[in-house]
Amino acid sequence: MTSTHDCQLNTANSAASLRQRLGCWVNERWKTELILGAPAIAARLGLSWKDLCNRREQIEIDQQTQGRVCHWADSSPLTVSRIFPQVGARLLQNCLRESPVNFNPTKNGASTSPDVSFVLGVRGTGRLPQFLATVQSLLGQQDCESEVVVVEQSWKQEFQNIVPEGVRYLHTPATSADMPFNRSWALNAGAVNARGRVVVLHDGDYVVPTHFAKEVSQRVAGNVQSARLARLIFYFDQSTSEQIQQSHSLAKVRSVSRIVQNNPTPMALTKEAYLAIGGHDESFYGWGGEDNEFLDRARTLNHCEGAFLPVFHLWHPEAPNRSGDRNANRLTQIMDRSPHERIQQLTSRPFGQLTPQVTWKPA
Repeated sequence: MTSTHDCQLNTANSAASLRQRLGCWVNERWKTELILGAPAIAARLGLSWKDLCNRREQIEIDQQTQGRVCHWADSSPLTVSRIFPQVGARLLQNCLRESPVNFNPTKNGASTSPDVSFVLGVRGTGRLPQFLATVQSLLGQQDCESEVVVVEQSWKQEFQNIVPEGVRYLHTPATSADMPFNRSWALNAGAVNARGRVVVLHDGDYVVPTHFAKEVSQRVAGNVQSARLARLIFYFDQSTSEQIQQSHSLAKVRSVSRIVQNNPTPMALTKEAYLAIGGHDESFYGWGGEDNEFLDRARTLNHCEGAFLPVFHLWHPEAPNRSGDRNANRLTQIMDRSPHERIQQLTSRPFGQLTPQVTWKPA
């Protein structure tokens, strides 16, 4: 038998849920419905999917990239998708109509004279299905000459015969069998060897639209040296991700796990600017810290905070042996020095070579 106390708790929980939904309608969903349901009216009001954010968050148009600058510190999930998952799925379909994904290789996607170079670092085959789907979306770029550069950093080579045709493959041998992955070193090696004018620092779990390179090329041009790219990142759950990886299509996707905004990656810079600020700091081993430190130095350039593209994240298990505490402490120590001082130090010695700037030493 249900007790009076249990009934009161259930009523309270239902009321809280109702309050959340009403609050979301008042603050977020009305704008979302306007953009999705009446796009012509929304356009006359100057609104698009790029303008969606949560209450108490403020965005503005970046006049150089026409992206949206998020005026808060950390990444955040969209409330309207969290409270109303079906709205998140509709928002996904809206973005896919505007920015479709192509998993079939194109001549543009494996150019020998690219304007844009996608650089990915990889180790181990634990996320191979995600990696292959990501690379196939990069090879499917249209209307812009681009290339894909994959840097395998490992004690033993595994990807040399795995990467799809058209990918440029590099191997940077680990200095020992127990050396943790050094993403900074991998990205530096890829950027140094990139042939494109613009370098996109990419991850092996981000599927992108077919005109991604074109959009980046058009915006990272003229005086613009650096830009954040992902306005919204659509996260899929395990079953949806596996469906995408097997079918090479997002056409039948009907659910989104969450939608995240204000994420620092992926990011694009001119190769010249990347080298001028010293690339990534190769003293970071393991995961975490390197992107925040790099972004801090990138902001000394003509850097655009306004992101403008959708990105699609494929599910994978959390990385084992995350080195958050060590890298968090390392980040704090490094950030005590000014970006210009760090740039001077990093550019004073070679980076992105066959050996890392800083050799791994177990604690």
